[in-house]
Amino acid sequence: MDKVLETVIEGIEFTFEKDILVKPLEPVMITKEYEEQIPTGEQDEEGFNKYEVKKHTKEVESDFAKGIVLALPQNIEPYFNVGDIVIFPRKFAKDFDLFKNSQLVKPYDIVAKVK
Repeated sequence: MDKVLETVIEGIEFTFEKDILVKPLEPVMITKEYEEQIPTGEQDEEGFNKYEVKKHTKEVESDFAKGIVLALPQNIEPYFNVGDIVIFPRKFAKDFDLFKNSQLVKPYDIVAKVK
């Protein structure tokens, strides 16, 4: 474990019971393709507007985030270690405002560990 991580971990003054404390990393950006309907101004035989479909690509944030494990709950079998980088759904992470720039994640919400 590097010295910066050790210093951060020593500054945690809590023992966690059910959630994992993680430090979120930079957002993961992915390229998504989406379709946009553009009206042509014409109508079909039934009176409905006709549309052209154009495909676009756009770089957006992934639904998943990476984070460094800072603290583990004391009552679970550890599948992760402090310092591991894990992947979890962003929408299920809860900001933990009692410790700067950290989030709480349920152990079952962690989907992978970065090798």
